Formats: sequence, structure tokens, C-alpha cells
Amino acid sequence: MKDTKKVIYKMLTENTGVHMCDSGGENGRHWQRNQKKKLKDFINEPDIKKDDDLIIKSIFHHLVESCEYLPEQTKLYETWLKQDKTRYNSLSEIEEFMAKYTHQNKKINIIYTYNEETVLSQEIQFLYGGDIYESDIIALSIHNGADARGGFTDYKFFKVDWDMFLNYSTECYEEYYRDQVA
Repeated sequence: MKDTKKVIYKMLTENTGVHMCDSGGENGRHWQRNQKKKLKDFINEPDIKKDDDLIIKSIFHHLVESCEYLPEQTKLYETWLKQDKTRYNSLSEIEEFMAKYTHQNKKINIIYTYNEETVLSQEIQFLYGGDIYESDIIALSIHNGADARGGFTDYKFFKVDWDMFLNYSTECYEEYYRDQVA
């Protein structure tokens, strides 16, 4: 758990760069705002908060609750990347690696929460092999930019509790929040 917290913190503060089409401005990108925080700030922030009519769940708490960092798997991937100077930590590379080494003969699926209604404070992109409940291993990237088309962290591998991990729908939390207030 301790390693998981540290890795997620490093991902949340990872500089994913600046692009001229990115609307983040001087401090509008997630990584820019997150770099102002220490690990204890993320630990001490509320799990869930209400901002106007929006319910927001801390991405840090969500990932710590539902994921366990897999350093060996991540190291294998990073070593594989370094073996070929044309490879870099990208969506196409992680797909290729997973298809060859972690989920052979299974379709690699990708979910980007930007395309869903969620309560998460930041978007995530994750890949898994086969049917969602066939494997509890994912490759995870956090969206740290401003523009939804870029600004992703390097991929890391995690073991997930699917029921907890996929529990991020807006509808579910609106119902939960109504029950708590009533």
C-alpha cells in the first residue's frame, strides 16, 4: 500500500509537458497544480466532496483504494521500452507489450474515462486483456494535462479490485450523496 501511494503521487505530479494547443495556461494543467502538493496533502484531502452541484471523488483516494502497484511488471515494461530506441511510453507501445507479454492471445481493451460520466477528479486511461473479469492486471495512465487529447503520464502496472476500481459513475455517487444528506 505504501508503494502504491508513492507511485500514484509520483504519477499525479509527473510533468507531462506543455503543448501550444493545450489550454492549460501557466498553471492550468493537472501536473502543475498537483506539483504544489505533497503526498500528505493528497492523503489528507477528502475522499469525496461536493462542489456546487458536482460530486468529486479524489483520484488519489480512488486509486489507492482500488489498486496495488506491480513494480516487477512495470520494470519489465520499462526494460522492454529501452531495448529499442524507437519505443517510448505510449498507448501503442503499451498495447503491443501487453499483447506479447502479459495478455497473450487476448484482445487488449482500452478505457478512457473522459468518454464517460464520472466523479473522478482527474481522468484516467487503462488497458486490460480479454474480458474485464479475466484478469485483474491493468496498465494505468493518468491524464495530467489540460487538453483531453494529450498530457498522459507514463504507464504503470497495477492489480485492481474491479468492483472498487470501476465504481466511479456519476449516477452511483449522486444516489449515495442523496442518501447521506437525507
